[in-house]
Amino acid sequence: MGTNLSSNSTPSISPNSDAVHIAFGVDTNYFRGMAVNITSILKNNPGMVFIFHVFAFSITDDSRRRLEDLEKKYDIAINIHILHQDILSDFNQFPCFSQHPLGTFIRILIPNLLQGITNKALYLDADILCLGELRELQSINIDDCIAAVVHDEVETTAKTQIAALKLSHADYFNAGVMYINIDNWVANDCQSKALTVLSTQQLLFADQDALNAVLNGHVKYIDEKWNFRYHLVDFLSKGGKTLNVTAPVVFMHFTGPVKPWHDWCLHEAKDIFVRYQSASSWADVLLDQPKSTREMKLFSKFLLKQKRPFEGLFWHGKYLWSRSVKNIKFHIK
Repeated sequence: MGTNLSSNSTPSISPNSDAVHIAFGVDTNYFRGMAVNITSILKNNPGMVFIFHVFAFSITDDSRRRLEDLEKKYDIAINIHILHQDILSDFNQFPCFSQHPLGTFIRILIPNLLQGITNKALYLDADILCLGELRELQSINIDDCIAAVVHDEVETTAKTQIAALKLSHADYFNAGVMYINIDNWVANDCQSKALTVLSTQQLLFADQDALNAVLNGHVKYIDEKWNFRYHLVDFLSKGGKTLNVTAPVVFMHFTGPVKPWHDWCLHEAKDIFVRYQSASSWADVLLDQPKSTREMKLFSKFLLKQKRPFEGLFWHGKYLWSRSVKNIKFHIK
């Protein structure tokens, strides 16, 4: 499949440089999270050279300006790659592609788009914070594999998906962090194979399942510190609000519906996020308020668990009102 790509800049460094290329695939709602992720990387890794690649189907003028400001502030390279909407046109008719926003599938496209720019790239989800040093990453040998990855939860996600996908190697990874050998990815036609899997199979975790099906047996599993999943809703639902992690963590990945940029995230993770946001070009942007009925319901639950009954009941009332209005509109239609 041909590559349809436009970019606001060309890479300023050769593939043989010591720079670490870090790539993101984002939609409109994740630019702030990505920018804070970038800032946390820079703050924890002074002296290292990074080139950041931002892949998206669209970008607002405000987000573009803020990324340019971030680039100037830290004297770094941020290459913005805007993908044409028809890059996935051969697959749009399949159910999986209509059930998810196109941004979901960007990470499958990134390695092919980076061919000739770098031979190794670190892909990161936007809902990650860097809390440690990345220098050790460069010593991970990925010459004989397609990517270095981290196991997903062994007793839950991995266990069910290994069986569901009938994987010959009993391993399943979380695709939020992938250190990719670009040449090996392209040589093994991973993009085409993953898109084919997406268009021919019913998948629970969409592109992550497809990548596991295609890369099974061709990845290197590395320490959990490179993709430490932290499901905030689990802790908040029990009244927890402290980040209790004893093992060293390089990348903390905030999976699930609650993100640290949510103002209704009543957890220490929000304070850490705000600290890095204040050092970014998004410093003046307010945290997100609860918008959907689901978010209002979760916020109410978290407040009650933290023994804040009046606020909890207030937000439970807002949730009930929002749900009733939504039901009325549905019936009118």
